[in-house]
Amino acid sequence: MRWFSSPTPRMASAVLASSVLLAGTTAALAHGEAEPGPHGGEIRMPGAFHTEVVAASGALRVYLLDMQFENPQTAESSVEVTVRQQGETHRVECTAAERAFRCPLPDGVSLNAGALEVSAVRGGGQSWDAEYSLPLAFSGG
Repeated sequence: MRWFSSPTPRMASAVLASSVLLAGTTAALAHGEAEPGPHGGEIRMPGAFHTEVVAASGALRVYLLDMQFENPQTAESSVEVTVRQQGETHRVECTAAERAFRCPLPDGVSLNAGALEVSAVRGGGQSWDAEYSLPLAFSGG
């Protein structure tokens, strides 16, 4: 009596898709995305560093942190933020401060829904865009 049959191409695809999804989720959680960052914000890892986004009274603060979630850096660094909501795209201007980039939200833009895209360079090192769903999971002060 045979208890199971050989996997069909459809079953193999489903197993592969599940494995990729699980691996991606595990990798994301391993890089600190499941808990607030050191400044109370939401973390992503767009390259060989972490971005931390904190919502702060009509603006965003974006920290560029090292691999240990420390040493915020603005020197030789840049941040570009885009907010997408209700079919519109809004570019947010960011300026470097001592330890973070400050990004005031344009009039009419909120962080209640949509998506946030952060394009960052830390210390000259390249990265890919970091995506954040809105509203942010964590909010710093």
